[in-house]
Amino acid sequence: MILSKDSPLSVKWRTIHRMIPWLAEFLANCRPNKVAHIIDALSVLLAHAESGLMPLIEAANALDLIRRRGCLYLYSTEKGYKEAYSGILARQERDVSLQEVSAHEIHDLEPCLQPIFHKGVLFDQAFQFLSPGKLMERLVENFIANGGTFIRDDVKTIEPNGTEDVRICHGENELQASKVVVAAGAHSKALLPSFSSRTPLDTERGYHLMLNAEKTSLSRPVGWAEKGFYMTPLDQQIRIAGTVELGGLDTEYSGNVLQYLEKSAKQVLPDLGAIESRWLGFRPSMPDALPVIGQLPENRNVILAFGHQHVGLTLGGITGKIVASIVNGEKLSLDIAPYSPQRFS
Repeated sequence: MILSKDSPLSVKWRTIHRMIPWLAEFLANCRPNKVAHIIDALSVLLAHAESGLMPLIEAANALDLIRRRGCLYLYSTEKGYKEAYSGILARQERDVSLQEVSAHEIHDLEPCLQPIFHKGVLFDQAFQFLSPGKLMERLVENFIANGGTFIRDDVKTIEPNGTEDVRICHGENELQASKVVVAAGAHSKALLPSFSSRTPLDTERGYHLMLNAEKTSLSRPVGWAEKGFYMTPLDQQIRIAGTVELGGLDTEYSGNVLQYLEKSAKQVLPDLGAIESRWLGFRPSMPDALPVIGQLPENRNVILAFGHQHVGLTLGGITGKIVASIVNGEKLSLDIAPYSPQRFS
């Protein structure tokens, strides 16, 4: 059999071949001592997530885009809950505010859900953004109002230019800067050719469906833990998002994943309507589940801030504060060694 380079099977084989080193690193980080280190390092950032975000949200007059009703993680079987208990305990040990809820309490909180859940966990202090898109717009507007310049263009490369400046090639133009922050998520490696081979950044592709919810409702984000997806109420729609697919940036949608999400969501919310939109997001993922935050080893005028996986928006504020301190040469309030760009060298 001869495969063309663009045939579906050939694309899948190239994806598998490319992912082998990443998966080897990932499995190495699944050892108990490594997992404990990762939990501790990530919990430091998460503990400062709200204090990093709130000043930005307030400055952008975007408090109306927040709803604080908590978030539910639900388990449909006793086995599923028991398997997740070590993770629940780890959160409690790190002072995450949560409470166990019974099947009856789940019904009281979300009466539209089918009564199939054994137990759940309510993260009572969690809040959601009612429109992430509008939040980004207001943050940009506030940035411009405070003297910032916003340029929308395709950045091709970021290169050192002598000992001081950094050259940014975008579109047909060039921009000189004394400091550059690379926070381009899953696309960050492409901007830094000399660094890309040493950075095991890849993508966990996340599928999103927007379903009509005129005949049903939720009061807060709800995750069906065993199924690996979340349902988030947004106006007259509910966004169904989740699953993990290691497929890179170029592979097409998987129809099977979309069907799985729709079928599973309607299993617990049978009155959900038709699909109104769908999209595929690229979560920038490191094999140790920790972001890359720090200065580029060969040019300290380039600051890296990517690889936040599933919590990019959540950790955007505190990451920005860290980056600002690096740019300004200030003493850091947090130890960022666990997120060092050199940890995979």
